[in-house]
Amino acid sequence: MNKKLQKNKFKICFTKTGRIILSMCIGAIIGIFMAIFGKHIFDNMDTFNDIIFSIPLLIALLMVAFMLQLILHEAGHLICGIWSGYEFVSFRVGSLTFVKEDGNIVLKKFKVAGTGGQCLMMPPEGNGYDCPYILYNLGGILMNFLVSCLCIILYIVFPMPKLIAMFLIFTAISGIYDVIVNGIPMKVSGISNDGHNILSMKKDKLSRHSFYIQLRVNGLLYQGIRIKDMPLRWFELPPNANLNHSLISSIKCLEATYYHDKKEFDKAKECYETLLNNAPNLIKLFQNEINCELLFYEIIGQCRKEIIDKLYTKELKKYIKLTDCYITRKRLMYAYAVIVEKDNVKADKLLKEIDIVKKTYPAKAEVESELEIIEFIRWLPSVTLPSSLGVRY
Repeated sequence: MNKKLQKNKFKICFTKTGRIILSMCIGAIIGIFMAIFGKHIFDNMDTFNDIIFSIPLLIALLMVAFMLQLILHEAGHLICGIWSGYEFVSFRVGSLTFVKEDGNIVLKKFKVAGTGGQCLMMPPEGNGYDCPYILYNLGGILMNFLVSCLCIILYIVFPMPKLIAMFLIFTAISGIYDVIVNGIPMKVSGISNDGHNILSMKKDKLSRHSFYIQLRVNGLLYQGIRIKDMPLRWFELPPNANLNHSLISSIKCLEATYYHDKKEFDKAKECYETLLNNAPNLIKLFQNEINCELLFYEIIGQCRKEIIDKLYTKELKKYIKLTDCYITRKRLMYAYAVIVEKDNVKADKLLKEIDIVKKTYPAKAEVESELEIIEFIRWLPSVTLPSSLGVRY
């Protein structure tokens, strides 16, 4: 089989149909395991009532097992990241986010729709092309695999109470599931999993550099360094860059954020429009983020009703609601309230929400930037506010 055919075969395996088949196979394997071990547990129960009352408990154990493996997955990234020379930035479980701030670990609140957790780290300094990436990306998969193996060994070797035995099996199954969905290179809703990241970075040095820049910028933002104070050359891409690749398109988004922080909104808008025009396969997450910013620039600019209505769709409204905890979203809705709706009561409510968010938001530099832009909105000629309204620093 020639290389071209092999490449096409690989692509076919991870089309939408391929992912559906893979999901069905994963579900079937997990179902078989649960049926086998569930039968073992239920066969040793005395009465029908014992079985009925045990089902809710077993469901709870399964949920705890999945959450445990999720935490262990992120812990794997943390451990392997430290081994690779990375520095701790943040560790999130649900909305609880532990952040390194001034040498201490502090608790913040933040959540990302569609994710249960995330470990973010600062890569070691370098040119970006030689950044260690394999072990860091493999960390979560290795941790899930090792814990699953340990659970199976404990189950086989040691006699134990039924519920503990079932919890070990659920934990093993959850870990195997995580290994499959994170280890087999694929994209889910356009977002690359760990396996796909490793594969793409191994093939493409620009992907490696983009991965490095993305993590480094994030780490600096958490330290309180504004993106406008970072080198613009970090965000410069070659003319032939594949903007459909999420790691590479994220750099173009960071370039837009750089101009946004400098309040050069026309240049930021140009970056976003370049992405929309030249990346037809841009992931939905980026499309929604870009449309939020284009909506903002239209509101504070020409404020044309037909353009605003075109951008502010039901889909975007749903996304805005899902990402309501982002301070960027609060800024957008504040601009919409004071300029489009001219609703000072709603604007004041949003300012109170911003007061709350800024105290718990993990990226200090992002908070500082957004508060400046909110103050900038207040002094736009199109804005008329009572003297009581303003940004609360």
